[in-house]
Formats: sequence, structure tokens, C-alpha cells
Amino acid sequence: MKMKMRINTLGLGVLTTLLMLGMSQLSIAKAPPVAKLVQVEGMIEYSRNGTRWTKVRRTKYLFAGYQIRTGEDGSGKLINQTTGMAQELGSNSKIEILTDSVNLISGNLTEPKSESGSIFQSLANKFAKAQRYTTVRRSVNTGDDLRCDNKVRTISSLTLSPLHPDLVWRNACPEFSYRLIIDGEVTDIAGQSTSEMIRFPVTISEAGEHSYRVEVMDNDGTVYIPRKDSMFNWITAEDEKVVTEALSVYGDDVFEQANYLESKGLYVAAMDAYREYFQENPDDNDMRPLLIKSYNDLKLTNLKQSEARLYNAALEEDY
Repeated sequence: MKMKMRINTLGLGVLTTLLMLGMSQLSIAKAPPVAKLVQVEGMIEYSRNGTRWTKVRRTKYLFAGYQIRTGEDGSGKLINQTTGMAQELGSNSKIEILTDSVNLISGNLTEPKSESGSIFQSLANKFAKAQRYTTVRRSVNTGDDLRCDNKVRTISSLTLSPLHPDLVWRNACPEFSYRLIIDGEVTDIAGQSTSEMIRFPVTISEAGEHSYRVEVMDNDGTVYIPRKDSMFNWITAEDEKVVTEALSVYGDDVFEQANYLESKGLYVAAMDAYREYFQENPDDNDMRPLLIKSYNDLKLTNLKQSEARLYNAALEEDY
């Protein structure tokens, strides 16, 4: 009996250790944002924990636990992202975002009223899916080994345009160069030892679908050829004008803009919009999963992992 108890205790200890190891590799999943703050005017600040406050300068997505306060000249509109109901937030006010509603701590907040077209279900669904890409997985390989993986994959299908003509792929290793083949036409691209990704602006005049693939080269020749070609759809300047006009509907909401760009296949343009936003707003960590997903979609695995580590490190500080 004693022997059996010792074995069971040992098994429980091993199981506990494995569970802890597994948990250490998983990020803390967050629910989608509860509300969106729009029409930002004057002094408005937000805080994740009620102690450190950051100025809000544009449309801001708000998660459960956030607090918002306005100054004497501060005001904005809160839109509940589940119900689509809107509330006006007045000056000298303070609110707390709950899991499904907003709590007024002090000041002025109007009663909810219907806000046409404000529900963002597609973006909420995307945010939920993006959580799976925030896990930082350990590997038996070193970081250098991962960076030098010669299997460079590209997104299978995307859209390019005169304003957004770049194909992108992972920079495999400093000593590797690349051979880009578009519709059978070969372009040799020198290695770029310090670039976080390789970008190539396509110059083409014929609208429609085009095949492409990226081969990886070293001094001795080709080291990787993908099994099949990828495709891009080139749209004309006139078609792009329609996209640009549609983007104006979303005002300064970068995430709705990027969501729309992705729906049109403009994945590189969406990635660039995310990157610019987070360069200007590095504190908005809770929305970072959307950038991580963008890197994943474009097969930029190094950048995906780097961004996921940054995301998880910030979460650990918050919790």
C-alpha cells in the first residue's frame, strides 16, 4: 500500500510539473474588447489598473477592467461592441469598463441609445481567432536556427495595388539571397542581413491574377524551392480608389480599416497599418494579437514570435 501511495504521489508531481510547463507556454487569453471610444475630444486618459494613465488621442478599444477619465475639456462617445448601443461621456467624468457594460464612477454618462452600424462582430471574431497565435512555443532549436530556416513560405493568395505593391516574406538568414519568379520571369534579390523581412515592390500593368514563388539561394545554388506557386491579384488604380474611399468610412479606426483591407486581400497593406499604429501606440498591448495574426497570415514567423513574446511579457506585467 505504501509503495502504491509513493507511486501515485510521484505521478501527481510529474503531472503538476507538466501542467505548469504547459501553462508557461500559453498566453493569457483575453476576451474581445467590450466597448469602443470614438469622437475623442480634449483631455481623455485610460488606465488598465487605475494607477498608470495614458492619453487617448484617437479611437480606442476598451477591455474589461479599463478605466477612463476626462478632463474639463474632455468628451467622447462609448459604443458597446456587443449591443451597438452608444453613450455620451462628458467632461470631468470617470468610468470603469465591466465585462458587458460600463460603470459610471463620477461625472456624466448618458443613457444608452441605438447607434446604427456600430456592431463590430467580424472584428470581434478575428480578435478571438488571433488569440491562438499569441502562444510562445519553446523549440529544441536556438533562435539562430529558427531565423536561418531556409524554408521560406509565402501567403498563398493576396491582392496588390499601385499604392500597395509589395510582396513580403521572411528573411531566412543573412547569407541567403532570393530568386523571385513572377509569371515565369526571374528577378534575383540580394541578401539583406539586417532586414526583419524582405519586401519587393511589384511593377506590373496587367490587372488580374499572377503566379509567383520565392526560391532561396546560397553561394552554391538553390537551397529551397516551394512545392507550388502562390498567387497575387493586381488591381488597377481605379479599383484601388474604391478601396480608399471605403476606408474613409472608418475614420481614424485603424483596426476597422485593417479589417476591411484584409477582407479585400490587401494583407500587406493591413500589416503596414497595424505596424504604424503600434509604433505610435506601443502601450496598446491588448490589441496586439491582431498584428500577430497579420504576421502569421503572411508567414512572417520570426516577427510573429517576436511580437508574441512582447505581448506576453506585457501581460505578465499587468497581472
